Amino acid sequence: MECSTTVIDATTFLSTPRRVLLLAVLLCVGGGFTLAADPVKQREFQPMNPTVMAQGGSSRVTATGYAGLFQNPAGLGFTPEPELVLPSYTVWVHSRPDLLLSTIGAFSADETETEDEDDNPILTSLRDQFTTNGFGLGTSLGLGWAGNGLGFGMNLGLDSFLYGETFPLGLEGEINAQFSFAIGYAQPFDLGPVQLSVGGALRPTLRITSFVTSETAANLISTFLGVDTGGDEEDQPELLDTLRALNGWGVAFDAGLMARWRPVTVGVQARNLLNTNMRYSSNTMNEILDALSSGGLPGTASEDLTRDYITPLEVSFGAAWDPDLGAIGSIVDPRIHFEIRDAFLTTDQDRERPRSYWTRLHMGTELRLLSFFDLRLGINQGYVTTGFGVNLGVLRVNYAIYRQEFGRYPGDRPVGGSALEFALQY
Repeated sequence: MECSTTVIDATTFLSTPRRVLLLAVLLCVGGGFTLAADPVKQREFQPMNPTVMAQGGSSRVTATGYAGLFQNPAGLGFTPEPELVLPSYTVWVHSRPDLLLSTIGAFSADETETEDEDDNPILTSLRDQFTTNGFGLGTSLGLGWAGNGLGFGMNLGLDSFLYGETFPLGLEGEINAQFSFAIGYAQPFDLGPVQLSVGGALRPTLRITSFVTSETAANLISTFLGVDTGGDEEDQPELLDTLRALNGWGVAFDAGLMARWRPVTVGVQARNLLNTNMRYSSNTMNEILDALSSGGLPGTASEDLTRDYITPLEVSFGAAWDPDLGAIGSIVDPRIHFEIRDAFLTTDQDRERPRSYWTRLHMGTELRLLSFFDLRLGINQGYVTTGFGVNLGVLRVNYAIYRQEFGRYPGDRPVGGSALEFALQY
């Protein structure tokens, strides 16, 4: 499929100083490999996109259009025609798939007042979820436009995840809220028979992260899920005064390169080029909410931070194969791809004990039927994923069931989940 963006040859590309600078920045990826000993590496928060997760977490390196803006900006150069997403709404749950329906059923039964803990279906279901898989909810809202090599958009995401060996005391986890704005540009050009696209994107980001202790986890469950976890509520201070969170901002730069030759596309992506320094302060949630209601975040820390926080550079490589089936392509259109994420181990907390390469491997396939229904299947860090998508004109519906690995090796700490997206795309 031909791109609508103007294509220039390699000589013209290299004769333009601005584009040479862009290419030079891309080649400076190695500059981010050296990390100071003091900063804390923080895992990047990304919404659970069901289209990607159903395909084993792959397609990030080869994504185009609006998806490419937040995944690989080089994909903006291979966007076949302008697209407007207004909006995309996604909800996901960290849950064992076999327990999800029973958990929903327990809450719908409205039996939170049962005194006997063993007879309370909500507590029984939550205990099974938290102690065997972990449990949490997340949602995101996004919108944006991409076309002619340009793209801009925003995304607001919320996520929570708690886990532990005992319930309710003994749980711990994280709660995250993040607002990101992205603006990107990509330039395609020809190098002989190969089409290339080089792109970059800026992502200013506001983030709030709370590390939840076991006592706070029990209070959260009592407050927001309406179940008695056995604590003495009269002796408990107000929850939002005890829940502390890192809050602040940073500006990330992403770069990418894609090459397309016939049905094969290869790509490389560098997220958080040269590392993204997060300028945090630590405050209670009440202080943060008061500041947000006034249009900002707390300007000073109520508790001094002794260490810096960074979102480290992540370099990924991938490839995709889009076979041309000729006349039957309008009936069945397959795509196969794979991706190696964080190939240089830069996001590992402990470089002496890196995660297995199996946890960095993502493979997926998508089979489009009659141009409106997509079947998806993948391998995500050693676990099977699946899902589907339906294209109803401007309305797109996508669903995925998947597993992620939170440990160092496949099988260490698998966490199941499912995600559902509704998007209006023009």
